[in-house]
Amino acid sequence: MKYTLAFYLRIAFQNLIVHKGRMILALLGILFAVMSLVAFGNISNGLKKQIDSEIGKFGKNLIILRSGYMRFTGRGAMPFGDSKNLKLETVQRIGESVPGIVQIAPFYDVSYPARYEEKTVNAGVVGTTEAMFQIRNLDLLMGTYFTEDDNVNGRKKAVVGYKVFENLFQQENPIGKYILVYRVPTEVIGVLKEKGTDLAGQDQDLQVYVPLTSIMRRYSNVDFIKGAYIQIQDKIPLTDMKQILQSFIRTIRNMKPEQKDDFSVFTMEDIVKTQEQGIRLVSILTVIASIVSFLIGGLGIFAIMLLSISERKLEIGIRRVVGSKKRDIILQFLTESVVVALMGGALGILVGFIITVFVSYFGNVPFSLYLENIVVSLLISTLVGILAGIYPAVQGTKYEPVAVLYG
Repeated sequence: MKYTLAFYLRIAFQNLIVHKGRMILALLGILFAVMSLVAFGNISNGLKKQIDSEIGKFGKNLIILRSGYMRFTGRGAMPFGDSKNLKLETVQRIGESVPGIVQIAPFYDVSYPARYEEKTVNAGVVGTTEAMFQIRNLDLLMGTYFTEDDNVNGRKKAVVGYKVFENLFQQENPIGKYILVYRVPTEVIGVLKEKGTDLAGQDQDLQVYVPLTSIMRRYSNVDFIKGAYIQIQDKIPLTDMKQILQSFIRTIRNMKPEQKDDFSVFTMEDIVKTQEQGIRLVSILTVIASIVSFLIGGLGIFAIMLLSISERKLEIGIRRVVGSKKRDIILQFLTESVVVALMGGALGILVGFIITVFVSYFGNVPFSLYLENIVVSLLISTLVGILAGIYPAVQGTKYEPVAVLYG
């Protein structure tokens, strides 16, 4: 007697309906395994897209020179060594002498309160040149940037971030008005478009940009800078340029080989590495948890199928009497175990999708579907169903028709 796939599937679903309670327990392990793989695959893919987008917003082909030694955490670059040895002349020599540099923007940053009338906000005040706005992709919402002439003459002018504008002026036109930046009257000449928090952990909307000469002479009275943003030409490897800059700075400062750097040269990729390492660690833990869940699910299906075989001796005997071969019995029970596993996998994909949507909406993570994990999850579910059903199916063929019917 020859049976079709449709017949096997019909019997499998009938058995699932009859024993739905135990079958639900059997597929839960598969469900949780697939859910974790699919959900984390989608979320991690979305996080990587977000990181790529943030790198683009921060600036193209960008190398950052910073005084002091830096360490990198998942929250960005954190200084734990300060230095006052980085001079503006050093950055100027870099721009004049190192080939492959498109433009360079030295800066001195400090946290100061900014005040307008009765409203005050603590902001990061960045003294820099007009090149900063191009290098960092800082676009204007209104007004203008300050110029090289403003920088040379140390004029007290400011381009403010969106949150500074919003908090101090509350949608009132700020152009031409004066704010107090650390008690220094400063004219607002521009407002930047909203940017959000960058990968270095800084809120770019809580920044006030003033000419570099102004902050060094009139606001902070210093003769050193904090660093520089350096944009290099396309097709020049960032890692090679980092080494060139490190060697150049050490050379012009006559640093001895045994002297440690009191400056840092890094790229956004260096900051991103720490975040990607965190994603990889969670990914490994997710895979381990999924493997355990698959094993538990497989054992659950195995136990349920063994129980089902012992309860269906009469059915097996009748089918053998009417012409079913041992192969038919094996295929029947393998079909049932695979169906249970695939149902668990399908439900896991659905729950994983719901979790992805939830995290994307409430966690502000770009929505992404990682199809590779979905396909792999279904393949593993099928394999688990086959492996869990082989032994019970073979056991079912050991029942002799006569012994079952007359035993």
